[in-house]
Amino acid sequence: MGKGKSVLLIVIVTVVLAGLLFIGFTPSFSVGVQNFRSLLSGVDLGTDLGGGYYTVYYPEGVLSASDYAIEDEETQSEYSQYKGIYLSNEIYDAETQTVDEEFVSEFDNAVAAIRARFDQMGFVNCSVALENDYTVRVSIPVVNDNVSLQDMFTQLAYSGSLHITDSTIDTSNAERRAEVWDSSLVSGAGVAGAEEGYAVAINFTSEGRTRFAELTSSMVSSSEDDSSSSSSATLYFYIGTDSPMSVPVTEEMDQNTIYISGNFDTREEAQAIASVINSVLDEDDLFYLDMTFTYIYEFAPTMGENTAVWVAAVVGVLFLAAIVFALAKYKGMGLAFTYGFLTWMLALLLCVSLIGGIVVDFGGVLALVLSAALMTGFSYYAYSNIRGEFATGKTLTASIKSGFKKSLALTIDAHIVLAAASLVLWLVSTGTVAFMSLIFLIGTLLSAACTLLVNRFYLYMFMAQPKNKIAFCSFKREEAEDDE
Repeated sequence: MGKGKSVLLIVIVTVVLAGLLFIGFTPSFSVGVQNFRSLLSGVDLGTDLGGGYYTVYYPEGVLSASDYAIEDEETQSEYSQYKGIYLSNEIYDAETQTVDEEFVSEFDNAVAAIRARFDQMGFVNCSVALENDYTVRVSIPVVNDNVSLQDMFTQLAYSGSLHITDSTIDTSNAERRAEVWDSSLVSGAGVAGAEEGYAVAINFTSEGRTRFAELTSSMVSSSEDDSSSSSSATLYFYIGTDSPMSVPVTEEMDQNTIYISGNFDTREEAQAIASVINSVLDEDDLFYLDMTFTYIYEFAPTMGENTAVWVAAVVGVLFLAAIVFALAKYKGMGLAFTYGFLTWMLALLLCVSLIGGIVVDFGGVLALVLSAALMTGFSYYAYSNIRGEFATGKTLTASIKSGFKKSLALTIDAHIVLAAASLVLWLVSTGTVAFMSLIFLIGTLLSAACTLLVNRFYLYMFMAQPKNKIAFCSFKREEAEDDE
């Protein structure tokens, strides 16, 4: 590589890295009416590092102490105190201190269903726990600013079964709602990207596809026969008596999967509906008990108010130490490592902040540090091999080639094994472990790219500049060698 080309590349790469460092780590600030937010500020944190929100669900027939206090005397007489809440006398006998078995069974089903729904949301550090035996406290990490917490908490507590109908008010609607769409008709629901926002994907079984095609075909026919009827051209999806989404029907839909979009600006909004649908497909998981909440509360990080700042500071010191050590021991090769490490770090930050749904908790930070150690260790390994090859008497150019070649097999094998292990763990796990595995997987893939390709490119880029390349790499021989 010529010196002129090398200078141009150094300038371009430096400017790009400096710009990305500014975008990635500069604290948020305002310019007029516009707010600048760095990529780091856009990283979603788990409840241990970033805090979150919680609410308490009260089943029908249960009042909080504050709600009980504002009721009139007649209503209060219909309830009895049970621990820190008040239960309706219809479900609780204060004299015998027993709770109705049917209510207990229905409440247990509701708790299991709500827990499954929040698990499918993929929140890190999400907690679904009982309070006072018959209320449910749910805690989640901070979510996208565009997500309506009120809607999400409400939808995830919907009760009843899944119904798909073309009407909301006429008498035949009762008959349609009697037909439950269960696992024999719908195999599951998921989330897919759409032109604008996200979509809920409904997957049908072969029987469900046939029934859905017949339903949409009859709707199209009815719409053509009676052009004044607007409701017959709209298909409604119900969970019990709540309709979280609908879709216009202009033609027969005969396909294995349908995608419903238009109202989901964030992945969380679409995932909430998909999670509810998945939980009501099995009759054993259904519940019909109304679960309501009054307030949504915000809470501080569970590991401490400023834990995220301290963790970021410690990680920053570790990263800086790796760079300083490389510069001190390997000089020119350390400079190449510095540029390669910054490239790895910025690429990982881009992935974590821009890929939807990734949440970083303390486990994610550990995955980040481990993948950084992986990239650093194998870079040092390659540089040590280069130094060893040079010590045998080879020229500097030959030492660099043979040193990288000598490092190739172990570097590739280690990265493949670790990437495969983290991929498998990501696919079979949920929550903290899933996100930790995903972050380590991304970090490992980027480590392989930087260690095998990017660092080598940067080294050749810098090697074109100095006259004494041996001194630039901090190599010494008893006899001077001109190896330009």
